[in-house]
Amino acid sequence: MDGKGIGWEDHFESDEVRRTLAEKVGDQQRRVADAKLGGQVDRGQHQKRVLAAIGSLTLTDAVPPAMRLGPFAEPFAGLPVACRFSNGQPCPFADTEPDVRGVALKFFSPKGIESDLLMTNQGGRSHARNAREFMAFADVLTEKIASGALSALRELAHELRDGELSVIDLIDGGTSLVQTTALHHVHSLATESYWGSVVRLGDVAFKHSLHPHAETSTQALVAESGADYLRDDLLVRLGRAPVKWRMCVQLFADSVSTPVGDASVIWSSDLIDIGVLEISGVPASDIESQIDRLAFNPTHGFEPLGMTHARGDVYEASARNRSARGLATVEETRRLLGVGAPDDSA
Repeated sequence: MDGKGIGWEDHFESDEVRRTLAEKVGDQQRRVADAKLGGQVDRGQHQKRVLAAIGSLTLTDAVPPAMRLGPFAEPFAGLPVACRFSNGQPCPFADTEPDVRGVALKFFSPKGIESDLLMTNQGGRSHARNAREFMAFADVLTEKIASGALSALRELAHELRDGELSVIDLIDGGTSLVQTTALHHVHSLATESYWGSVVRLGDVAFKHSLHPHAETSTQALVAESGADYLRDDLLVRLGRAPVKWRMCVQLFADSVSTPVGDASVIWSSDLIDIGVLEISGVPASDIESQIDRLAFNPTHGFEPLGMTHARGDVYEASARNRSARGLATVEETRRLLGVGAPDDSA
């Protein structure tokens, strides 16, 4: 199905609800920190870094003309990009544990626009329809991490009683999580596909995604039983050859097949290849440490739509809450990526 990206209607939480969700992520971070991180607040999600590296991003002229704006305004080749691959939970677990896997990219466009692409391997959908449901599921996970399974069941009953989740939401969202974590074994992060939430450039609503490159080997390279086997696999691959992913977009087509306001629906519009992400070698430890100090946000470089409105607020609050660990400034990030000051004429 081919879409043109226009004709959408935005649906998102009120300012008051988004403020409440931003406060809630702080409570979750503090509870996990006290239980598992020695009291030090860290990322609200995706705390365990699997690999962080400086890659290169190429954007081709296949970008649809109507969305050639902002970071996608013009083609570029070999643009430095900070890449952080991670597991989804807010504290470290072994890679053998069922989990969502994610990737966050940060780059500065040729005209200096700071831009972030945040994606997970959940098959193009979220386990929650909207931000309120997402944070309700996160409350249950936080309770399980901090106080165990019985306490998590009590929290789940609380979310159902207060209407933050319905029984249907619980069944649909829980089924989705099981399918993408417990029933989906990840052999390598190099062979996974990753999807972002809906954003827009100009009048065009779209989702971005990464998919394994044709040159990527599907052969298992390490034993898939170690606590850090996903990292070990990437290091082996990078020691042999560059690792690449195709960058794609999907355009809004209609409110049923590509809804802006329901993040639990897999978009069925066509994948359009617009570029390539490449990591050429094993990263130095200091580079990984510097990338861990970056704050990613899905609204950097793009206008939010649907759940991305609240995601922007929650990611901003999450970064602010962990600032004691040391966040990189924009100037430090530019130096890390070797890019100059922005072009004032952009």
